[in-house]
Amino acid sequence: MIDIDRLRSCLDDAHEAEPWLRSLRVANLPAAHLNFTRMAEHGVTLDLLSQISEQFAAAAPMLADPDMAMNNLERFVATSRNPMATAALFERDPNALPNLLQIFSTSQHLSDLLVVDQEAYDLLRMTEGHPVARAALVEELVNEVRALGNYSEVMASLRRYKRRETLRIAYGDVVRNQPVETVTRQISYLADAIVEAALDYAQRYLHEQYGTPLRSDGERSRFVVLGLGKLGGVELNYSSDIDLIFLYDEDGQTDARRVVSNQEYFERLAKEVIRLLTEPTELGAAYRVDLR
Repeated sequence: MIDIDRLRSCLDDAHEAEPWLRSLRVANLPAAHLNFTRMAEHGVTLDLLSQISEQFAAAAPMLADPDMAMNNLERFVATSRNPMATAALFERDPNALPNLLQIFSTSQHLSDLLVVDQEAYDLLRMTEGHPVARAALVEELVNEVRALGNYSEVMASLRRYKRRETLRIAYGDVVRNQPVETVTRQISYLADAIVEAALDYAQRYLHEQYGTPLRSDGERSRFVVLGLGKLGGVELNYSSDIDLIFLYDEDGQTDARRVVSNQEYFERLAKEVIRLLTEPTELGAAYRVDLR
């Protein structure tokens, strides 16, 4: 561990800090010096910075890109609600920082998600990347969406859920070294849950306007979303689009005052589902959808 007085001198003098920074295996010494200086400016005490330095040096040989990890660590600490409390967590839990550094050195996209959504990190520490059953994901998200009142809230909920669950899956992938089959299955289950939640909301939204689509025998006309390609094979990767087909089982019309044919109703339903999944928002889109 670097001595506190020595660390103070290193923070004041970038040239003097070079031997210390080289021990962290970073290539861009001025950038790394600035990272540490900024963490100190955000309220991280010297003793905590010394702990971070020691843990970083121990983890550095296993990191894919120590410079990338250092830069993302500084961003993560700087944007946290309480930078000193975050640094203190690293001191209390010796696994917290090394695990986080693996993500910070592996994926800029996932690092950015952790920086902009600090609550996601709390969930990561709770779940530790463990796989979740498809039914549990569907139930959780459908119930969450049912409590919301409008389109913008639903679209934000779907996108936040994807972000956080993707981080959970990536944690299991990068930190826990789960098999590829487990990772692709989890990514596919997540897509299933988001599509089901979008469909559930779209059906409730259209029911208010058009009622229930009925068959000629008076029973409800059924509708199904089929997942094809990698989704159908439960083999999605992190950047996959999803291949979907929409089917309904019989012509007829709806039972509300504003009557429309089943064909028109289900065409509207398909469009609403696609809109919920693909429309750009400040949180991005949930998925790219291929209907071909």
